[in-house]
Order: sequence, then C-alpha cells, then structure tokens
Amino acid sequence: MLRLMLADDEAYEREYLERVIRESYPNLFEVVYKAVDGVDLLENLEKGKPHIVLLDVKMPRMDGLEAAQEIRKNYPGIQMIIISAYSDFAYAKQAMKLGVTDYLLKPYLDSELRETLDKVIARAREREDSLALLSYSHGSDRETLFDFYQDVEKDFLWNLFFRRKGAEEMREQLEQWGIGKGWMKVVLISSPALISMGAFSQEVLKNYFRLPEIRGINSIWMDRMVVCLYTDQEDAFTDLTGCIRRARDYLAGESQIPVACGVSGTCVNVEDLPGAYEEAASYISSYSGGETGREFVEMTKSMKKLCGLEEEVSCLLAEGSRERCQERMTELVEELERCLMYQDVSVKLNFGRSLMTILRGVNQMPGIRVRTDKAAALFERLSQLNFNGDNLKYHMEYFSEIEVCGE
Repeated sequence: MLRLMLADDEAYEREYLERVIRESYPNLFEVVYKAVDGVDLLENLEKGKPHIVLLDVKMPRMDGLEAAQEIRKNYPGIQMIIISAYSDFAYAKQAMKLGVTDYLLKPYLDSELRETLDKVIARAREREDSLALLSYSHGSDRETLFDFYQDVEKDFLWNLFFRRKGAEEMREQLEQWGIGKGWMKVVLISSPALISMGAFSQEVLKNYFRLPEIRGINSIWMDRMVVCLYTDQEDAFTDLTGCIRRARDYLAGESQIPVACGVSGTCVNVEDLPGAYEEAASYISSYSGGETGREFVEMTKSMKKLCGLEEEVSCLLAEGSRERCQERMTELVEELERCLMYQDVSVKLNFGRSLMTILRGVNQMPGIRVRTDKAAALFERLSQLNFNGDNLKYHMEYFSEIEVCGE
C-alpha cells in the first residue's frame, strides 16, 4: 500500500479528504497521519514515512509552500500535491518550482481529486510492482505467512472464460464470490503494459472498477486483464465508461503504450459468461486491425495451452511423476518464452503465476498438500534467479521436485 499524509488546518477538510481516499482506493492508500499545519506535518514525517503528501496552502505556523520546500530538501522521493483556494497562478508556479507533483484548486470535485491521485499512482507503478514482484508472502515470517490465495482469481476466471469447467461447477464457484442471479458484464483489456505488471498494478486497476452497487472480480495474466462485474440493478453500469478510461490512461502512461478494450453486453445467466467473454474478445480481435488482431488470437491459444499444462503438472506432482513433471514444466516455460519474446522479467512473473496455480491445484486434491515453507522456498529461488542470457527452462529440475505431503 502507498502511505499518505495530509495537512489542512480545517478538521472538516481533513476528514473529507480521508473519507474520499479510503472509499476510492480501499486497498491502495493508507492515510498514516492528518496534520493540522506544516509544522505538525514535518514533525511526524519521519515516523509516517509517506510516499505522498497532500498540502493545503493556507495554514497557521507554516503554510503548504514552506512545508513543501522543506520536504523537497530533506525527502526528495516524496510526491506532493498542493491543495488551495487561491487561483493566483503565482502559487501554482511557485509550487511547481518546488517539485510539487500536482496542484488542486478548491472547490474541487471528487473526480478531480481521484484524477490527481491517479497521476501519482501511475508514477509509482514501476517501483511498487518491482517490490511486489513474485512476492507471495507477507511480513518477515515467510514460512507461516505464505499466501496460497493471492491472485486466486486467475485460476477461477480463466478456466471459466475458456470453458474448462462445467456449468454446475461454475455456478458453485461464482456463488462463493457472491455472484448469483443478477446482471453481469465482462470487460477485457489487452495491452503489452500488462505483461510485467505485479500485485500493485492489479490492485490499482481493481480499484478503478469499484462502482456503487456493483461487485467485481478481476485478473491480470499475460497481456490481458479481465473483469467480471455483477449487480442486482440493471442500470448500475452507467459509469463503466469512466472506469475503462481510467484503466486505459493508467496502462498507456506517458509513453502511450497501445491499449485495446472490449466490453460484452449484459447477461443474466452464469452459463452465458463464457459467451460474454468471447463477445468482449471479438471486439479486440476484429477491430484492432491486421497483425495486432492476429497476435491477440495467437496469445489466446497460448493462454489456453498454459491452462492445460498447469492442470497436468498439478496432477503429475500429486502422482510423484518427477520426470514427466519436469518435461511438462519445461514445455510450459518454453511457451511463455515464445509468446513473451524471451523477456526475463515477464517470463519470471508469469511463470510465478502459473506456479501458484499449480500449487493450488495440488492443494485442492484430497489428502495431500504442499507445505507453506516449501512453497515459500520455491518463490525465493525464483526471485533470486538472474539469467544474464540464460533461460528459465534450465532450472526446471529444481521446480519440478516440489515436495507433496499428506494432510
């Protein structure tokens, strides 16, 4: 999570800012301190260690511009946003000279605050994704805190949309996610930017699709993000266009990376969800044009193949067939290398996602499971690999010897 501190001498403004931030980014921002002025902020800066600071200009003892100057001098990595009721351009110009990230003029709309924070989040993306890369544990106790359920949406959604599960099994799993009878839509986004995105970006994009009265499940895998949205109210999807725009802006970034998007019509039956996914995918494959459309179709074939290999490896591990397991794991990595053009970080990240799916597949089988300390060791090894031109497939002997034990 990104730590955020704010400073405003008005209690109402402090509470209002905190509420909007918490509601708009529930799992992304942590408001670690609310200061009453610039002095209060600076005194608590070292303790709070924020990534982002929101500063009102007009405050007693020390105003926002003075505080910004001190922050830039002593903590150059902190991103700052100045909030002010002053429309005088001189304040904005002075703020920019101090290295302030953005300038928000009161009175502002909630959407304007979110748009400003979105820009800051986009700047933090590469660093935060790198920190979360291949991290499936929390805190320092990797043995006891390994998270088998991180990104569990990947297993469920892609098997659902690739029609790998029966209708009854799909219905039961959807009910576990709180999705029953109601109105459903599928959003599919495809972009090269998604290939190397980690847990931070997935949480950012999930936040973008939080709407009143709507529940959603999303998954980022390979060059795709799929979002399954569900509501009890037929007209609840009216703000969906704005959600897609925010996601596109985040993915495109300053370098304007291409982003393609498809949205299904509304469906009411669980059995219709695979068809809804295919409808969304058809918009991308049909309207992206020539080579891009063909690459989209080829990537879909690869993803379906990877799903099959993940399931097969889980079964081979459970059977103790080490040699065949190594063969199939090598085939899985070769498929990743081929369709991700041998980009080391992207291959490692997506192999990590497949490895988690494989481990969960073993743990779902009756009477056996993979110990948490053994799972943590696998990802520790994966994160330490530095290929320097080598290929991940040459390390499959280690990863195929996953120890499976009785419950």
